[in-house]
Amino acid sequence: MVWVAFGFNGQVGSAYLHGRQNSPKYIETLENYLMSFAENIAGRNWEYQHDNAPIHTSNATKNYLNLKNITVLEWSPMSPDLSPIENMWGIMSRKVYENGRQFYSVYALKTTIETVWYSLEPP
Repeated sequence: MVWVAFGFNGQVGSAYLHGRQNSPKYIETLENYLMSFAENIAGRNWEYQHDNAPIHTSNATKNYLNLKNITVLEWSPMSPDLSPIENMWGIMSRKVYENGRQFYSVYALKTTIETVWYSLEPP
């Protein structure tokens, strides 16, 4: 699984997650990737948006975000077409697999994902 995020000033970063995801693993991803982004924009107001997946809406995740003073944008549970990251995934998928490209190693796929992710124009 790939986790990415972006903000008003560009891409936040990417993470490759292994195994079944749960709230503790999601919180670890936020701590390792989202919080460094937050430190880079210190003093600016921002809100975090994620969908309503159970690991995003768990009490543990909500408590973590509250502890870190991160405001979460309220989002309709059944509206992926309105989510900017879903549109970004569509763009990335088309670019990663353009011209029928196939990958024969995880390394090659990850390298291509990184290249595409960091070559995208900020939203």
